[in-house]
Amino acid sequence: MTDYAALRDSLAGVHNYLPTPFLADYRLDADGMRENVAFHVRAGPENMTITVAGAYGEGFSLDLGEHEAAVTAAVDGAQGKVHIMAGVVGGYGIARRMARNAEAAGADSLIVFFPRTSTPTAETSYSYFRDIAESINIGVVAFPFGQQDFWPRVQERLAEVPNMVGFFPPTSGPEVGESVSSLVPGRYIWIAENEDQAIRAFPHGSLAYSTAAAAIVPNASRQFWRNGVSGDVESMMEVYDESIRPILGIRSLKPGYGVSGIKVALEVLGRAGGPTRPPDTQVEDPDRLAIADILAGNTEVSHLVRQNG
Repeated sequence: MTDYAALRDSLAGVHNYLPTPFLADYRLDADGMRENVAFHVRAGPENMTITVAGAYGEGFSLDLGEHEAAVTAAVDGAQGKVHIMAGVVGGYGIARRMARNAEAAGADSLIVFFPRTSTPTAETSYSYFRDIAESINIGVVAFPFGQQDFWPRVQERLAEVPNMVGFFPPTSGPEVGESVSSLVPGRYIWIAENEDQAIRAFPHGSLAYSTAAAAIVPNASRQFWRNGVSGDVESMMEVYDESIRPILGIRSLKPGYGVSGIKVALEVLGRAGGPTRPPDTQVEDPDRLAIADILAGNTEVSHLVRQNG
């Protein structure tokens, strides 16, 4: 029987959101996914969860076969040395199939995104997450949508489902996380979405955060987390300003570069990236040079390049 409490506790740390690599003709680059995950095994997988094929990983653009293949490749690359969390996106039927496929592919857990085409209510939200979680036997993290005030009570009700292990608050402030923690103390891992939320959430009990920067600067992301959860705000912000903020700046060079900018950064570093699938925005050629310049000025990037040949 799965020890879901131990699985929940293992999710403390950095949640490294990797994009899904594609070939030039938009076919899935499964070998690239495998090697991108293996890179982090070699670089150091401590206190890290790798999330693939979710919303940031262009999961909405994948068919069911591609989704399973992407998760399988990530699991192969992990070699059992880093936790693989698979994204589950889309409507009820697709999401349940994705969940079962990801479990069959060997994922350690799932992050389930509430469909953004729906208007959530307390009952529909509870039913959606419960039904998907009960269809599989691996841990599930809930990613709600909408700023309704019912989310803490939904998470309280979901605590009756053994494999519900964590949640992302749907708002940028710490109020939802604090409410859930007071209703069901110690029941979930509270994961902050990105550095901005983490800075607000760490002082209130969040023990994990997700980031796109960890694909490029995993050690800085880990140090940001360690400093944040230990209460060393000054050191946390120093790491953020010196090592993480410039990498995140790649995503804001132009509108639409949120995923494609990180993919180009991976390519500059000799890893798999490829295009984003339509209708997402591709990086323009002049901006590739700007991305290369940002990477060249980062100490950790230079160290990882030397370390990995």
